[in-house]
Amino acid sequence: MTWPEIYKAKIAKKGGLLPFILNKEKRSAGALITRLKKKLKPESKILEIGTGTGAIGALLIKHGFDVTGIDIDEEMIKIAKKSFKLFGNHNKVFVMDGNNIVSRFRENSFDCVITHGMLEHYSNEDIYLHISNQLKISPLTICVVPMKAMSPLYRSGGLGDERYLPTSYWKRLLSKNFHIQSIYGYGFKETNSIHLSEKIIRINILAKIFAPLCAFNEFWITKK
Repeated sequence: MTWPEIYKAKIAKKGGLLPFILNKEKRSAGALITRLKKKLKPESKILEIGTGTGAIGALLIKHGFDVTGIDIDEEMIKIAKKSFKLFGNHNKVFVMDGNNIVSRFRENSFDCVITHGMLEHYSNEDIYLHISNQLKISPLTICVVPMKAMSPLYRSGGLGDERYLPTSYWKRLLSKNFHIQSIYGYGFKETNSIHLSEKIIRINILAKIFAPLCAFNEFWITKK
Protein backbone atom coordinates (compact mmCIF):
# COMPACT_ATOMS: atom_id res chain seq x y z
CA MET A 1 0.00 0.00 0.00
CA THR A 2 1.06 3.61 -0.55
CA TRP A 3 1.18 6.18 2.26
CA PRO A 4 -2.03 7.90 1.03
CA GLU A 5 -3.82 4.54 1.00
CA ILE A 6 -2.54 3.67 4.49
CA TYR A 7 -3.65 6.98 5.97
CA LYS A 8 -6.97 7.17 4.18
CA ALA A 9 -7.80 3.81 5.77
CA LYS A 10 -6.72 5.10 9.21
CA ILE A 11 -8.81 8.26 8.80
CA ALA A 12 -11.85 6.23 7.78
CA LYS A 13 -11.36 3.93 10.77
CA LYS A 14 -11.46 6.94 13.13
CA GLY A 15 -14.67 8.22 11.54
CA GLY A 16 -13.26 11.04 9.46
CA LEU A 17 -10.47 13.60 9.33
CA LEU A 18 -11.47 15.70 12.35
CA PRO A 19 -11.81 12.74 14.76
CA PHE A 20 -8.52 11.39 13.40
CA ILE A 21 -6.77 14.68 14.21
CA LEU A 22 -8.35 15.18 17.63
CA ASN A 23 -7.46 11.62 18.63
CA LYS A 24 -3.78 12.48 18.12
CA GLU A 25 -4.17 15.40 20.51
CA LYS A 26 -5.05 12.91 23.25
CA ARG A 27 -1.73 11.10 22.82
CA SER A 28 1.69 11.99 21.40
CA ALA A 29 0.80 15.19 19.56
CA GLY A 30 -0.86 16.60 22.65
CA ALA A 31 2.23 15.97 24.77
CA LEU A 32 4.50 17.52 22.12
CA ILE A 33 2.30 20.62 21.82
CA THR A 34 2.18 21.08 25.60
CA ARG A 35 5.98 21.08 25.67
CA LEU A 36 6.20 23.49 22.72
CA LYS A 37 3.79 25.95 24.36
CA LYS A 38 6.16 26.16 27.32
CA LYS A 39 9.18 26.64 25.06
CA LEU A 40 7.91 28.92 22.28
CA LYS A 41 5.89 32.13 22.20
CA PRO A 42 2.38 32.23 20.68
CA GLU A 43 2.46 32.59 16.87
CA SER A 44 6.00 31.20 16.69
CA LYS A 45 6.81 29.93 13.22
CA ILE A 46 7.06 26.15 12.82
CA LEU A 47 7.98 24.14 9.73
CA GLU A 48 6.77 20.55 9.59
CA ILE A 49 8.76 18.52 7.07
CA GLY A 50 6.93 15.42 5.85
CA THR A 51 3.64 16.80 7.13
CA GLY A 52 1.73 13.76 5.84
CA THR A 53 -1.94 14.09 6.80
CA GLY A 54 -1.23 17.49 8.34
CA ALA A 55 -2.74 16.33 11.63
CA ILE A 56 0.09 17.57 13.85
CA GLY A 57 0.42 20.81 11.91
CA ALA A 58 -3.32 21.40 12.20
CA LEU A 59 -3.20 20.89 15.97
CA LEU A 60 -0.28 23.30 16.23
CA ILE A 61 -2.39 25.89 14.39
CA LYS A 62 -5.24 25.19 16.79
CA HIS A 63 -2.91 26.08 19.66
CA GLY A 64 -1.77 29.38 18.16
CA PHE A 65 1.35 28.56 16.16
CA ASP A 66 2.13 29.80 12.65
CA VAL A 67 2.69 26.53 10.76
CA THR A 68 4.05 25.69 7.31
CA GLY A 69 3.76 22.09 6.13
CA ILE A 70 5.67 20.46 3.30
CA ASP A 71 5.66 16.96 1.86
CA ILE A 72 7.02 15.36 -1.29
CA ASP A 73 3.81 13.35 -1.85
CA GLU A 74 1.12 15.30 -3.73
CA GLU A 75 -1.69 13.03 -2.52
CA MET A 76 -0.67 13.52 1.12
CA ILE A 77 -0.58 17.28 0.59
CA LYS A 78 -4.21 17.16 -0.56
CA ILE A 79 -5.13 15.58 2.79
CA ALA A 80 -2.90 17.99 4.73
CA LYS A 81 -4.58 21.01 3.12
CA LYS A 82 -7.94 19.76 4.38
CA SER A 83 -6.47 19.27 7.86
CA PHE A 84 -4.98 22.77 8.00
CA LYS A 85 -8.22 24.28 6.69
CA LEU A 86 -10.10 22.86 9.68
CA PHE A 87 -8.12 25.12 12.02
CA GLY A 88 -6.60 27.86 9.91
CA ASN A 89 -4.85 28.77 6.67
CA HIS A 90 -4.39 25.87 4.24
CA ASN A 91 -2.28 27.97 1.86
CA LYS A 92 0.87 27.22 3.89
CA VAL A 93 0.87 23.57 2.85
CA PHE A 94 2.64 22.65 -0.36
CA VAL A 95 4.62 20.01 -2.22
CA MET A 96 8.32 20.29 -1.58
CA ASP A 97 11.32 18.02 -1.08
CA GLY A 98 12.77 18.35 2.42
CA ASN A 99 16.25 18.37 0.87
CA ASN A 100 15.55 21.81 -0.63
CA ILE A 101 14.69 23.79 2.50
CA VAL A 102 17.96 25.76 2.59
CA SER A 103 17.48 27.06 -0.95
CA ARG A 104 13.81 27.91 -0.28
CA PHE A 105 13.94 29.45 3.21
CA ARG A 106 16.27 32.06 4.70
CA GLU A 107 18.46 31.47 7.74
CA ASN A 108 16.36 31.30 10.93
CA SER A 109 13.09 31.63 9.00
CA PHE A 110 11.46 29.44 11.65
CA ASP A 111 11.51 29.07 15.42
CA CYS A 112 11.27 25.28 15.20
CA VAL A 113 11.37 22.49 12.62
CA ILE A 114 9.50 19.24 13.24
CA THR A 115 9.83 15.87 11.51
CA HIS A 116 7.75 12.87 12.51
CA GLY A 117 8.41 9.41 11.17
CA MET A 118 10.97 10.53 8.60
CA LEU A 119 14.58 10.08 9.69
CA GLU A 120 14.28 6.33 10.28
CA HIS A 121 14.15 5.92 6.48
CA TYR A 122 17.63 7.42 5.99
CA SER A 123 21.29 6.45 6.39
CA ASN A 124 23.39 8.02 9.15
CA GLU A 125 25.02 10.33 6.60
CA ASP A 126 21.68 11.55 5.27
CA ILE A 127 20.33 12.05 8.80
CA TYR A 128 23.28 14.34 9.51
CA LEU A 129 22.62 16.34 6.33
CA HIS A 130 18.90 16.67 7.05
CA ILE A 131 19.41 17.91 10.60
CA SER A 132 22.26 20.24 9.57
CA ASN A 133 19.98 21.85 6.99
CA GLN A 134 17.12 22.12 9.46
CA LEU A 135 19.35 23.94 11.94
CA LYS A 136 20.29 26.46 9.26
CA ILE A 137 16.71 27.69 9.02
CA SER A 138 15.74 27.22 12.68
CA PRO A 139 17.55 27.20 16.06
CA LEU A 140 15.62 24.10 17.15
CA THR A 141 14.59 20.90 15.42
CA ILE A 142 12.42 18.17 16.92
CA CYS A 143 12.72 14.72 15.36
CA VAL A 144 10.27 11.96 16.24
CA VAL A 145 11.27 8.43 15.24
CA PRO A 146 9.96 4.90 15.90
CA MET A 147 12.19 2.81 18.11
CA LYS A 148 13.46 -0.73 18.59
CA ALA A 149 10.82 -1.26 21.30
CA MET A 150 8.02 -1.09 18.73
CA SER A 151 6.27 -4.45 18.42
CA PRO A 152 6.32 -6.51 15.18
CA LEU A 153 2.58 -5.90 14.81
CA TYR A 154 3.04 -2.14 14.47
CA ARG A 155 6.24 -2.45 12.45
CA SER A 156 4.25 -4.33 9.82
CA GLY A 157 2.33 -1.12 9.09
CA GLY A 158 5.41 0.62 7.66
CA LEU A 159 6.99 0.55 4.22
CA GLY A 160 9.71 -1.91 5.21
CA ASP A 161 12.78 0.34 4.98
CA GLU A 162 12.50 1.74 8.51
CA ARG A 163 15.45 1.43 10.90
CA TYR A 164 14.11 0.52 14.34
CA LEU A 165 17.02 1.51 16.55
CA PRO A 166 17.35 1.81 20.36
CA THR A 167 17.48 5.14 22.16
CA SER A 168 21.17 4.60 22.96
CA TYR A 169 22.03 4.34 19.24
CA TRP A 170 20.21 7.56 18.37
CA LYS A 171 21.91 9.36 21.27
CA ARG A 172 25.37 8.34 20.06
CA LEU A 173 24.53 9.21 16.45
CA LEU A 174 23.04 12.63 17.12
CA SER A 175 25.43 13.76 19.84
CA LYS A 176 28.42 13.42 17.51
CA ASN A 177 27.49 16.62 15.70
CA PHE A 178 24.58 18.17 17.57
CA HIS A 179 23.41 19.06 21.06
CA ILE A 180 20.49 16.97 22.34
CA GLN A 181 18.43 19.17 24.66
CA SER A 182 15.94 16.50 25.65
CA ILE A 183 14.62 13.05 24.76
CA TYR A 184 10.99 12.16 25.48
CA GLY A 185 9.33 8.80 24.93
CA TYR A 186 5.74 7.87 24.24
CA GLY A 187 3.71 4.95 23.05
CA PHE A 188 3.41 1.82 25.20
CA LYS A 189 0.41 0.64 23.18
CA GLU A 190 2.68 -0.01 20.19
CA THR A 191 5.18 -2.07 22.19
CA ASN A 192 5.12 -5.36 24.06
CA SER A 193 4.81 -3.38 27.32
CA ILE A 194 1.11 -2.68 26.83
CA HIS A 195 0.49 -3.23 30.56
CA LEU A 196 2.17 0.13 31.29
CA SER A 197 -0.15 3.14 31.54
CA GLU A 198 0.36 5.86 28.93
CA LYS A 199 -0.69 8.44 31.52
CA ILE A 200 2.73 8.30 33.17
CA ILE A 201 4.50 9.51 30.02
CA ARG A 202 2.39 12.66 29.88
CA ILE A 203 4.67 13.79 32.73
CA ASN A 204 7.89 15.09 31.18
CA ILE A 205 10.35 13.65 33.69
CA LEU A 206 8.75 10.20 33.35
CA ALA A 207 8.66 10.52 29.56
CA LYS A 208 12.42 10.99 29.72
CA ILE A 209 13.02 8.09 32.10
CA PHE A 210 10.85 5.63 30.16
CA ALA A 211 12.04 6.72 26.69
CA PRO A 212 14.05 3.51 26.02
CA LEU A 213 10.89 1.41 26.61
CA CYS A 214 8.67 3.45 24.31
CA ALA A 215 7.67 2.94 20.68
CA PHE A 216 8.61 6.51 19.74
CA ASN A 217 11.27 8.94 20.88
CA GLU A 218 11.13 12.70 20.48
CA PHE A 219 14.57 14.33 20.19
CA TRP A 220 14.95 18.07 20.77
CA ILE A 221 18.12 19.11 18.94
CA THR A 222 20.16 22.33 18.61
CA LYS A 223 23.60 23.22 17.33
CA LYS A 224 26.57 22.47 19.56
